[in-house]
Amino acid sequence: MTAHLRPRYVVAGLLAISMVGVYFAGRLYAPVVPSPVAPKVPITFSSFYLDIGASSSLGFQPTGIKGHNGRSTTDGYADDVALMERYVGTSLSIYKTGCQGETLHSYLTIKPRNHCNSQPTTQVSKDVAYLQAHLDEPGLITVDIGFNDIRVCLSSEVVDEACVDRVVAAVQLDIPKIVKVLKDASGSHVQIVGLEYNDPFLAHYLNGPTGPYDANETLVAMNRMDSALKTAYQSAGASVADVPSFFRMNDTSIDTLTNVGSWPENVKEACTLTWLCNSAPFGPDDHPNDAGYALIARAIIAALPKTW
Repeated sequence: MTAHLRPRYVVAGLLAISMVGVYFAGRLYAPVVPSPVAPKVPITFSSFYLDIGASSSLGFQPTGIKGHNGRSTTDGYADDVALMERYVGTSLSIYKTGCQGETLHSYLTIKPRNHCNSQPTTQVSKDVAYLQAHLDEPGLITVDIGFNDIRVCLSSEVVDEACVDRVVAAVQLDIPKIVKVLKDASGSHVQIVGLEYNDPFLAHYLNGPTGPYDANETLVAMNRMDSALKTAYQSAGASVADVPSFFRMNDTSIDTLTNVGSWPENVKEACTLTWLCNSAPFGPDDHPNDAGYALIARAIIAALPKTW
């Protein structure tokens, strides 16, 4: 979902865009081109791919239409994983069940209040039914749930520490439950990969005199979140996609761009790989862009066994 930020942040975002001008324009506003054609590599392995989560699992991105919250795309990380795997002879059949705004609690709740499903159908009920219908097949499951829990703690200028504490506790409690539900419904040849998160709110760095401090506070909070996710997934027997490393989230080295200026590498990456530093009508929006989704796909593939 799009972050709602204070006016001063929007002004800072506009300033950031003017600073990085040409550098980002080519990466974020490149013309739409047809998706790459799958290579003519013989298929040696076929598998289903169950893509679970919230809006980012659907490749959600802003449309640039005033008053429009964005849309799902076929250029998300699941689509990129399928394309990348096709290059090594693996054919993945994608089934996406994600719901915008999904949280840890809403995924596990029997009667969630959301716009995606009608009782008795929920995201988890669709997931269980799909897995039970494919018990004898090899499969990949990615779990992308938790960002909507933590984003409400970080989207304002001051990090809500009590909120972060609650989310970390919820991760420790609910992620093992989610993995267990999926494992119980799955066959014996299924790989489950849970996603850690990048920190788009590093963009707060650009938010005036207090920006660097505010950005560092979001980084500390997101690292707590990711540490809890990693421990919870691994303890439940799932693999973990180290998305923060691919986004260079903890790289605070200073990067100098000609005719632009100097700023930390992790802030530059946050602005380059998400829409949060963009001004209206494309931002500020905390979803990844095409380049960001491609990196998430690489993190997922890196978490898979060499032969699966």
